[in-house]
Amino acid sequence: MSKKIKYICNGALVLILILIFIFWKDVDFGDTVIVQNAVSYEKGKVIKVLDEDTVESYPNLKTGSQKVLVEMKNKRFDKPITIENNLFSEHSVYLEEGSKVIVYVDEPKGIEPYYTIYNYDRSVPIAIMLILFLIMLYAIGKSKGIKSAASLFISLYLMFCFMIPLIYLGHSPVWITILTCVLGSIYSVVILQGYTLIGLVNLISVSVGFISAAICFYISSYFTHLSGYNLADVEGLLLINSKTGLQIYPLMFAGVAIATYGACKDVSVSISSALHEIYVKNPKITKIELFKSGMVIGKDIIGTMVDTLVFAFLGSSIATVLVLISYGVDFNQLVSSDFFAVELVNSLIGTAVVIIMVPVSAYLSGVIYKKEKIKLKRR
Repeated sequence: MSKKIKYICNGALVLILILIFIFWKDVDFGDTVIVQNAVSYEKGKVIKVLDEDTVESYPNLKTGSQKVLVEMKNKRFDKPITIENNLFSEHSVYLEEGSKVIVYVDEPKGIEPYYTIYNYDRSVPIAIMLILFLIMLYAIGKSKGIKSAASLFISLYLMFCFMIPLIYLGHSPVWITILTCVLGSIYSVVILQGYTLIGLVNLISVSVGFISAAICFYISSYFTHLSGYNLADVEGLLLINSKTGLQIYPLMFAGVAIATYGACKDVSVSISSALHEIYVKNPKITKIELFKSGMVIGKDIIGTMVDTLVFAFLGSSIATVLVLISYGVDFNQLVSSDFFAVELVNSLIGTAVVIIMVPVSAYLSGVIYKKEKIKLKRR
């Protein structure tokens, strides 16, 4: 590919990001379910605990009440505010002098403002964790690590500024999710692999993989009678549907696709990179031999990736599983429950996509590497 064409492609990719930002900036989500015109969440710092009546009801969990003096960070609050902080077993924010908090502020017109402790201010610890994450990426991956961070940022940008708004406004979750994943793959390929054969294989593989995921979703949802209507937050989704036309039925697919997005790219890159090295070392190797080598490599990848995906889905539901055990749930009840069925189907579809990626990536690698006569330099 000539430099001129690369510049044109890079310019087009930058233009797409700009257009998405313009769309996101001007998008109208309509009226929210809860009107919060008079509500804000402000940062503050506890400068004194005036009174306290708490007990340790459970290990590391205190209940009761506190009266604290909070200095607000926003300058419109000219003096510290006294706040009653109630600690419950379901929501316990125990405060000490120096604790940084987020204060829920409700200021209706003509009524005395109401203040309560929303939660700890976690912005600084999260920011530090992100900085440490970037430092680790650079320390171990050097320029590749920075490129990986850029690719991750763009993928998140596409999801929050493009995919979620469009799904919210009633567009098809399946096609919007597939388009988002393909777009994210394009940016990832260009940033990490450049305009190379490996990048081409990855892009086509991911596209085929997510189309296969959509087919698997529709087949499984038909036989298991599962859809977005079986999700835990369906009541809130129905309210959104009444306002924006949100398509709830295929919404479950979006969650599965995003959860497996990274794993699919990982499988594709692992196989295509390994086969590219084999092809460079032995250009006379046949397509069939390349495909067989890819399948051998893929079997090892599947062995670990399947565990990763299944346990990632189930790990997020460990609390619910413990509660169900305490209820003495019957086996038939558990298997047929929305919770168990949704989690299991999500795991199986996500794992199926990863498995499909192995032969797809191996086959495309064999076809493209052997067909392309010009060897592109790996970056």
